[in-house]
Amino acid sequence: MAATFMPSISSVYSQLTKDFPRLLFKAGDTFQWSPTAKTITHPAINTVEDIYQLLHEISHAELNHNTYKRDIELITMEREAWQYASQHLAPRYNLNLPVDDDIVQDNLDSYRQWLHDRSTCPTCLAVGHEVDPGEYSCLNCHQLWKVNEARTCRLKRTKL
Repeated sequence: MAATFMPSISSVYSQLTKDFPRLLFKAGDTFQWSPTAKTITHPAINTVEDIYQLLHEISHAELNHNTYKRDIELITMEREAWQYASQHLAPRYNLNLPVDDDIVQDNLDSYRQWLHDRSTCPTCLAVGHEVDPGEYSCLNCHQLWKVNEARTCRLKRTKL
């Protein structure tokens, strides 16, 4: 039986900061990529799951995920970042297991819920569709509404 080698969390983090000098790694409360500041904010990196999250944020930078027009595009970008992290970055750092699918799906579920909440009609609670960036229309009652950014704050839906 062949032995597998798993590098230490601190050595992987150190190597990541060296390998991506154009990115600023900054302590914070959540994992987040800021394209304008070229900054990855992250909480303490203590576990393999934390490294996976960090690889995901680096993937956003590597894939030039700067902005999106439609809400559904954000979910596509999230999926692409997880795929890139798993297929390209994890092997590069001898993380020989693919990024854990449970971690990926849990994170994607939070974005799916975000999209569902935004697209739920404030009048009849049916699901609507985005007709313009940040503006939705109900397929059932034809109500129009706008939504705020609400990725890190409380969702607000304003009827038009």
